[in-house]
Amino acid sequence: MSTRENLFRPIHKGIRSMIFILGLRLGTTDFADLGESSAVATQLKHDLANSASNCLLCLLQAHSVHEDRDLFAAVRAFDEDPVKMMMAEHAVIVRRIEGVAKLCDNLLDIPDPTRRIEAGDQLTLEANDLFAFYLAHLNNEEAVLVPVMWEHFTDEQLRALRAQFYNTIPLTTFETWMRWTLPALNANELVVLLSGMKTDPAPNRFADVMRLAKETLRPDRWAMVENQVGS
Repeated sequence: MSTRENLFRPIHKGIRSMIFILGLRLGTTDFADLGESSAVATQLKHDLANSASNCLLCLLQAHSVHEDRDLFAAVRAFDEDPVKMMMAEHAVIVRRIEGVAKLCDNLLDIPDPTRRIEAGDQLTLEANDLFAFYLAHLNNEEAVLVPVMWEHFTDEQLRALRAQFYNTIPLTTFETWMRWTLPALNANELVVLLSGMKTDPAPNRFADVMRLAKETLRPDRWAMVENQVGS
């Protein structure tokens, strides 16, 4: 694994963790049960128009929007073709998210258990198609865009882009992302990410991310972070 700054790896690990856990929840949901089916549909889609919402579809869509604005714009000046390819994939993701969101709405409106099971099966299939495409897209971003970034940006410049990316999203959204991301990282990745954020120019979100690390990491992992990164 390269020691270069990789802007995609941490947040992508959080997204993969989110997708895997949500896939497991969909697979174990009894859609005949009104409470269970309504709960999973609500978790998937609470308010798709609100990118600060904690609903999972909202987070996936918001991530694409923030990448377009804060990361892709910086890379486009050096190599426009891979950026166009990734933005085209983002457009597909948005359409698929909207399709899954409509299925969630439909599910919430079905009182009959048999019809709810059928709707739940359709939702699961469509959601899995979205997840499969999204996972492939994450791999594509890392394979295509990271080498371009390493060629044209220093690690200091990449850290500045990361700080811009994190500082311009609402704090509530940042906290939600970090609750998924931090537990998904290995020990070295945690130290690299948090140490880098500690040196970001003010204002930064180092205090926020350390608070979240203390809340979300296993005690032994938090002790290691506190020892190596400090407060």
